[in-house]
Amino acid sequence: MVPLSVLIFFLTAFVLPLIRLWLQTGTFAMAFSRNRDPVQKLVGAAIAFYMTAFCVWAVCYISLGGEALGVWQVPITIQSIGWAVLGLGLSLTIAAQAQMGLSWRMGVDPQPTGLVTTGIFQLSRNPIYTGMLITLGAYLFLTPCPWLVMGWCQFALLISLQTLYEEEALIKVHGDNYIEYAVKVGRFFPNVGTLEAPKTSTSI
Repeated sequence: MVPLSVLIFFLTAFVLPLIRLWLQTGTFAMAFSRNRDPVQKLVGAAIAFYMTAFCVWAVCYISLGGEALGVWQVPITIQSIGWAVLGLGLSLTIAAQAQMGLSWRMGVDPQPTGLVTTGIFQLSRNPIYTGMLITLGAYLFLTPCPWLVMGWCQFALLISLQTLYEEEALIKVHGDNYIEYAVKVGRFFPNVGTLEAPKTSTSI
């Protein structure tokens, strides 16, 4: 079940949304490849490498077994929590991608897209990333091992860097509209990581 869930995560979080947007608009949503910024290309390549490594880990889990990968044995109650967290993360990821609609991209697109602030985006500015972090965190309950602990920390760092980069781009494109939104809504979770309201100078 664990390797199958990895496949489902990969399909729902990356492959199927790419196909959906391509069929609807003819646009390839992998914006990392179109952005000329070397930092953006590097972060995009690192995220792609991480997801590939995660899929390879799932294949090794099937072929070699958990013991060979250093997976720690956990009680069934902990695994049950893991499956619940996994379901929550996947559901959040899928719902947020659907609510982004035609604005969904992977990376910062040189062609600006619309700003989505409704639905789940009223609680989190980046609910797709939040869903991914929750989903990947679920495996720390299902199949905990040093590789996954290290991998989750690396992915969280990559997502944090990518989010900061995207925020700079959104401020350039949407200006005050995005700033007003970011002041009220948390970066990943409600009320956590909001931007500070810009200080206004007063003349005497």
